Parts: sequence; C-alpha cells; structure tokens
Amino acid sequence: MQLAKSKELYQKAIEIIPGASQTDSKRVSAFAPGAFPMFTVSGKGSHIFDADGREHIDYIMALGPINLGYCYPAVDQAIARQLKGGIIFNLPHPLEVEAAEALIELIPGADMVRFFKTGAEAVSAAVRVARAYTGRDKILSWGYHGWHDMWCAQLPQPLSKGVPQDQHDLIIPFSYNDFTSPQSLKSKLEENKEAVAAIVMTPNNYWEKAAEGYLEYVREMADAYGAILVFDEIVTGFRMANGGAQEYFNVIPDLACYAKGIANGMPISVLTGKREIIQGMEDLSISTTYGGEVLSLAALTAVCEEYMTKPVVAHMWSYGARLMEGLNKQAENYNIKCSFIGYPPLTVFKFTYEEARLNADLMTYFLQDNAENGILYRRGGPIYISYSHNERDLKQTLAASAKVFFNIAQALEKGDLSARITATGTPMESIIARYKA
Repeated sequence: MQLAKSKELYQKAIEIIPGASQTDSKRVSAFAPGAFPMFTVSGKGSHIFDADGREHIDYIMALGPINLGYCYPAVDQAIARQLKGGIIFNLPHPLEVEAAEALIELIPGADMVRFFKTGAEAVSAAVRVARAYTGRDKILSWGYHGWHDMWCAQLPQPLSKGVPQDQHDLIIPFSYNDFTSPQSLKSKLEENKEAVAAIVMTPNNYWEKAAEGYLEYVREMADAYGAILVFDEIVTGFRMANGGAQEYFNVIPDLACYAKGIANGMPISVLTGKREIIQGMEDLSISTTYGGEVLSLAALTAVCEEYMTKPVVAHMWSYGARLMEGLNKQAENYNIKCSFIGYPPLTVFKFTYEEARLNADLMTYFLQDNAENGILYRRGGPIYISYSHNERDLKQTLAASAKVFFNIAQALEKGDLSARITATGTPMESIIARYKA
C-alpha cells in the first residue's frame, strides 16, 4: 500500500499534536501502523478516500457517528440551509425546540432534553443531576463513558494517571451480566448502601449479549436502593433501535445519554430522561455556550426525520447480520479461529488462539490485508454499518475477506505470518477491549 502522503502528514502531526490525533481510537497505533491509511480526506456514502487517493469501503464510520452515510444529502442540505442564517446566537433558536421535540418522539422515557457537544459531557451532566437529586455522591459504573476524571478513575495506571484519588473512591465499577458475585451490582450496592447516587452503564457489552432478565434486574436494583439509573446510549442509540437499547430491551432508565448517530457526524450530544429528575438542571450550574449551536441542531432534526420515515435501523440489522454470517462462515471454511460476535449493528471480532501474541499478529494482518483490498475495519470492532452500505459493498467485502482468510490459512500453514506483516510498531489495544468481560 502506497502511503507516502499519509506518512508525510503523520511526521508533521506527531511533532505538534499529542498522539498525532484528537481521538485515541484514531491514532495510527489503533490499526495496523504503517500498513493502513493514516488520514482521511473525504467520504461519500459508505466509502472514504484516504490522503493517498485510495478509495475504501468503511466499517469504522468515524467511530460510529455516521449512521446514514458520509455526505448524506438530506443532512448536508439542512446544514447548508441553516448556515445561510448563522451558526450560534445571543438567544435560544427555534431549532432547539424542534430538535428536542423530535427526540422526545423517538426516545422512550424522554420527557425533557438538554444538548451538549460530546458524549462524555452528557454523561458527566447526568451524574451531576443524579447527585443533586439524591443527595448522594457515589457512582456505580459499567463500561466506557469518555475521558473525564470520574470515568478514567476506573482504568489501571498509566491510563488513570492524573485522576485525583477522591474520584477513585467515588466511582465503583461492577461487572456485567453478573447477578451474584462480589463484583455484581447488588453486592456493590450492599457495600455502599444509601450512598449510591446513580448506576451508570452502557446497556450492552460488546463481547457478550445481555443475559435474559439482566437489564430488568438492574432496573429493579436501582429502584430498590434508591439510585438513579443512567443508560449511556452514546453508541447504542439510533443503532440497536431508534430509541437505543432501552427501546430494544424495553427497559427504561431514569436518564439516558445519546451522541454519535444522533446527527450523522455533527458534534452534538443529549441528556434526556424523566421530567422530575432532569428538570432539576434549572437550579444547577450546568451550562455550555455551544449547546445551542444550530448547524448541529439542524442536522439532528434532519436525521430524526430520516429515522422516522425510512428503515435505517432495520437496514443496519439486516446488513450486519448478513456480514457477520458471511465472515464467520469464511473463517470456519478456512479453519481460522476468528469469531464475529455481538449484535449485528455492533459486531466485534477476535482471534481465539491460545497464544496472545499470535492473536495480536493475526489482528494486525487482518486489518492490513483487508485495507490492501479496499476494506477498513478498526481493531477488534465494532463493525459499524450505515444506511448507505449496499449490496455491492457486501459482495466486495466478502470477496476481499475470502482472500484475507485464505492468506491467513496459508501463513499459518507455512509458519511465515510475521514475514507477511508489513505493519510496524506496537498496536494500541482498543478502548472497548479495556472493558471486556
């Protein structure tokens, strides 16, 4: 793969941008370093064009926000129309009301709405609201909720370096799909009785499906111990269902946070939930200049219209299921220990050999070889499907992966996998892998 322009840009970026990226999961080390595109210059539908002029079918989709497709006409047109009238103003704009109404129609349990810019910001606001409402301080947490101190307190060193000790004492992790162990939600609630303000969780675990009755159990535990239940739907919202995992599982939290697919790439996030809880924000210092930025609100409103009138989520499920089935079948046909698991709109994958180093090398080679064949995945997933992925994409993707699995089988048979890897450096473990069961 020719990466001359990418490498030139990277050498400039690494000198002036820590990690050469604004997002950990977009760093060069997050893919197949030196054998994978490093910069994207444009996108259209389900395809992106890298800095060296190559076109790829994309399953990274900007780490999840691009649910409809790059440069989706209805969204771009809404942004362009609003741009003629301005971006941000001295008073609230009517779009704030229109966008809030659209979300309330789509999301179960949404009585009121506040807008922010990032998922971490929305979830952190939910914690402030929950603490104010309950008069308690501790938070029980499962999953990834962004880079703020309270969430990084769950991570081991050096990832949590710089987080004050009091945050480590206040943020208590619990284990997913666990009803009885010392790390279970109930056990942690008992240990911290009458001190837990909120249970904050991503309602899905990428690596295993929710056990029957588990989310209902979480809802019951929150009610029994007087804690606010917060679903982090940053990824699951408008992907598992229009209203996210709470709609799919029919378990309604007290508060919920959305971002990513909510505006097809425009920077906006949402905190929503029960009126009696979220209305307390009126008396709290939770304020942001850019919450009312109207280009993002225009995009959000246009996106909601697409969700309400077109089978966006149904397409993601259908395409994702066919892709998952095809990839698993190919791996099985070539006797490769690689599993594509999870829910079809949020598939993750891993190699399952006994040797960890072999699994890491196989993942690097899988990313490298697929990229050479015009297909982009992120390390381990999720594989994000958009409404723009089509039959031609699926056929091309499966044709490419057949070649890749054949090459892997040949490499394992001949024992020359390491010689085939042109990627250099040490790949970075994905963020979601830090929260594996």
